[in-house]
Amino acid sequence: MIPASAIEEIRQAADIVDIISDYISLQPAGRNYKALSPFTKEKTPSFVVSPEKQIYKCFSTGKGGNVFSFVMEMERVSFPEAVELVAKRSGIDISRFTEKKEKLSEHEESWTDTLRWTAKFYHGVLQGPEGKRGSDYFAEKRGLSEKTIRNFGLGYAPEGWELLLRAAEKAGIPKQHLQDLGLVTHNKQRNSWYDTFRNRVIFPIFSVGGQVVGFGGRTLLLDPQVPKYLNSPESRMFEKSKLLYGLHAAKNEIRKAEAAILVEGYMDVLALHQAGITNAVASCGTSLTRYQAKILKRYTGTVLFIYDGDPAGKKSMMTGIDILLSEGIIPYVVTLPPDDDPDSFIHREGSERFLRYSTENRVPFLDYQVRVFREAGLLDRTEEKSKAIRSIAHSLSLIRDHIERELYLQELSEKLGISIHALHEIISREGMQENKRNKVTETRKEEHVQLKQKQELSVLERTFLKALLESTRYGNTVLEFAASHEEMLKLENREAQEIFSYMINRYNSIADRPDERIDIVTELSMFHTPEARYLASGLLIDQPVSRRWQEKSNVNTEQAKRCLTMFLDAFKNLILEPLRREKNILMENIRLESDSDREIELMKEKKLLDERIIKTTSDLQQMISHILANC
Repeated sequence: MIPASAIEEIRQAADIVDIISDYISLQPAGRNYKALSPFTKEKTPSFVVSPEKQIYKCFSTGKGGNVFSFVMEMERVSFPEAVELVAKRSGIDISRFTEKKEKLSEHEESWTDTLRWTAKFYHGVLQGPEGKRGSDYFAEKRGLSEKTIRNFGLGYAPEGWELLLRAAEKAGIPKQHLQDLGLVTHNKQRNSWYDTFRNRVIFPIFSVGGQVVGFGGRTLLLDPQVPKYLNSPESRMFEKSKLLYGLHAAKNEIRKAEAAILVEGYMDVLALHQAGITNAVASCGTSLTRYQAKILKRYTGTVLFIYDGDPAGKKSMMTGIDILLSEGIIPYVVTLPPDDDPDSFIHREGSERFLRYSTENRVPFLDYQVRVFREAGLLDRTEEKSKAIRSIAHSLSLIRDHIERELYLQELSEKLGISIHALHEIISREGMQENKRNKVTETRKEEHVQLKQKQELSVLERTFLKALLESTRYGNTVLEFAASHEEMLKLENREAQEIFSYMINRYNSIADRPDERIDIVTELSMFHTPEARYLASGLLIDQPVSRRWQEKSNVNTEQAKRCLTMFLDAFKNLILEPLRREKNILMENIRLESDSDREIELMKEKKLLDERIIKTTSDLQQMISHILANC
């Protein structure tokens, strides 16, 4: 267990802007930073980070929280694992809290731990006598250095059927975790278990934050019946379409170079990084996906395709061009000599020659598309040429910047001898189809918003809860009052009630230590449900309950008193609101009642209720005045 004091120290040492910038591109927006949401596809930035409050809020999805909850969302890890990652990123040593002194039980061992342990196991095998075949392959056949092998955690899975399985049992790794992650396979007919990866060199696949999420294994057998590459199965941890191999090591250089080199295979990435070209990534053996392009957009607006020049490589690049353009990225293409890939070229020619070749042969996407269609003979006859032009025009229609799109249209008009007017007509039809699709999407969004609105907390609950959370900056006075009157009210919104109950319980845990303060930003990660965390972070990142707080004195005592006043006022109204509703219902019943005796009974009930409302209002007002007079 990591103690609360250590968690708070880590949270305060971490710069949320710096850490979130490892995942998305933030742009200054007044006192905050904005970005396109990493949780959904959008065109207008709705993701806000407050460096002052050290919290974030995504207004598209409602998600929000502190630096720990962001890492939990992006890396799909537990809270303790997120704390470890943030501590490491912030240069804080917490090994004294995280060192495991005994084997973990099945319930204690997480998938992340299992993946990390497995990567170390395969890497350890590669370094030992059983890994000679794998190390010979990497060093002699592929020319990889010890440094590259170590930096990328490369490994080897020997020929044995149960080596990983037996080692995992000794380490206390649950067999079920190994099966869930595709590391072992169960033969139902024989009721036996065996290692999934055998006689393969292993490429651990990392998340952008450097966590192992899966594996790729290349066979060393020459048997054509054996798949050349084998990947971890799709799971909550491993979604191949959402991963880019090598991004954890390339992201900073991509930012500096303002461009990413996109290649096809693991070895291409390794060869380029070893040669000092460290802005290279690969699409994990799949065609480029929209999600992968969205990830690249966080770091750069330019991508250099260097795929194989065979028909499959050309097809992948033509499809990839549209995907990149739709995400606001301008692609360029480098075609290597026949039978070459980045790995073979750089080993034969060296990094300087590779860089010079890629610079001299870098072709804008439009020129590449025209060349592909021309080489295929699709620009020679009218019918095929018409289809080719429509295909290229569709690509240009994906460009969001109108001026940039117009310049490309003019260029296409000159290259293919077609009028700019005809191209605009094609683009216009593309736009009409897109608008139809957008209308369907907007309708769905409106339905979603309406559904969310039905579940929103009331303005009164919002004011009450916001004042309660903000009050923690100035001490425990508000929490102390709330704890002593907890039984007097219950919030109708489920998440609001969860936050309220948590804060009361948290105050009760430190009530005997009056000098101890509660850091609300650190506490965000402790709420039991994500919905409560999202609600609290949204309340904190909003403007204060009253703008007058900022217009007047900035002295803490003045702010604290205004916060307390706002809280007490909301508290009073939350107590009175059910009584007022009860009175309104009673008055309506009196108005509709036709039986005179029953009407008299209802009038008596109303009189008692009026007296109760007056007394409760008076008692609350006296109590509030007394508190404010003595604070």
